[in-house]
Amino acid sequence: MSDNLVSLVRSANPKAFHDALRRRLERDQPLSMEAATFEGLTLTGFDFSDMDMTHCAFENCTLSECRFVDTTLEGAFFDGVTLLHCLFEQGDVNGWAIDASTLGSCTFKDLALDENEWTDCRINDSTFEEIRSESWWMERVTFQGGRWRDVHVEGGSWSHVTLRDLTLDEIALDGIDITHCYHVAASLHGSEWPQGFIEKSGRRKTL
Repeated sequence: MSDNLVSLVRSANPKAFHDALRRRLERDQPLSMEAATFEGLTLTGFDFSDMDMTHCAFENCTLSECRFVDTTLEGAFFDGVTLLHCLFEQGDVNGWAIDASTLGSCTFKDLALDENEWTDCRINDSTFEEIRSESWWMERVTFQGGRWRDVHVEGGSWSHVTLRDLTLDEIALDGIDITHCYHVAASLHGSEWPQGFIEKSGRRKTL
């Protein structure tokens, strides 16, 4: 059986993919899919932990219950992707770009989101914990529900970012160029809202 990892992902067969990973580990071969492109796939239960996915692209894919632990996603591009119940922990995500995507019930933990660009995304009921960033650019991104804890961002630019119904603890958003950003029914503990965030009631006008 072929152990071409890219082909096995494209076949959407997690068992065959994980069997190939095990064979590679037994032979002490590298786990790499560098610069691969995946389009129009539905992937469930894939474990991409410890994988080199530098400059990989996911386009118009749905990923459910996938794990990215100690994964290298440097320069990766997610475009038009739906992520559900996925875990991103540790690893190298420098230069990660996410565009026109929807994330639901995902966990981001112990990550440095440096040189990240997230645009036109909706992120629902997700957890961000132990996040550091020297430069995180976001535009037209809405976070709905979920929790942020120990999130420190030192630079970048946020425009039209909305934080709605979130719980935020130990947050520091310093040195970010913040314009037209809003918080709606968000609970912030241990710090103040940075300049540039505007509170909205969330109430809709009725005629």
